[in-house]
Amino acid sequence: MNRRSNIVKQGSAHTLIIGLAVILVVAFVSGVLMYDFGLSKAGFKSAEAADEIAILRDLNAELQSANKRLSERVAILETAEKVDREAYRQVDSQLAELQSRILAQQEDLEFYRGIIGEDDGSALRIQDFTVSPGLRDQEFELRLVLAQALRSNREISGQVDIALEGLQRSEPAVMRLSELGESAESLKYSFMYFQDLKTLITIPADFEPRRVRVTVRPRSKGAKTVEEFFVWPPQTG
Repeated sequence: MNRRSNIVKQGSAHTLIIGLAVILVVAFVSGVLMYDFGLSKAGFKSAEAADEIAILRDLNAELQSANKRLSERVAILETAEKVDREAYRQVDSQLAELQSRILAQQEDLEFYRGIIGEDDGSALRIQDFTVSPGLRDQEFELRLVLAQALRSNREISGQVDIALEGLQRSEPAVMRLSELGESAESLKYSFMYFQDLKTLITIPADFEPRRVRVTVRPRSKGAKTVEEFFVWPPQTG
């Protein structure tokens, strides 16, 4: 009696477990079906959503590819722009250099035209006189060009005296080359057609120049001394 009762109890327990399992499976399946049914009622379809996801993935891949191509194009354009800017800078620099050379050649041409064209009968003349700032304070470079008419076929020589006239401590004063840094009192010249003379001077801080006196003294007997005055500062060279 007891054994049969135990068998019946064990069978009832197994039946109960199986029944509960069946109920849980049915409840889970029903829940899933009800969830899908609810989504379907709300307008959501999993198959269509999967298709849309696939489409969006493809579109995203295409956009990324297009973005990469555009980025590469931008890099190419930026490089081309840099090259264009550098080319323009080089052309502009070369143009400025060319214009400077043309200007210098024009000045040289005018200079030689002056030598060739000016034939007033004088054997010796001051063709040009300019002053340029030096490297140090109060330092200046004096440039003097002497010339004679081309019809002259002999060499001339002599000396050039240069003096600055002005005020020193509010008093009239004259300073010669030997007082302005040159050891010699004058510059020597010797040429047939023209000669370019240069010299550096240093003006004392307490001296205020007003004009420059240039005196050209030929060595030949009977030749005339040439003297000219230039307002300080003369045209800078």
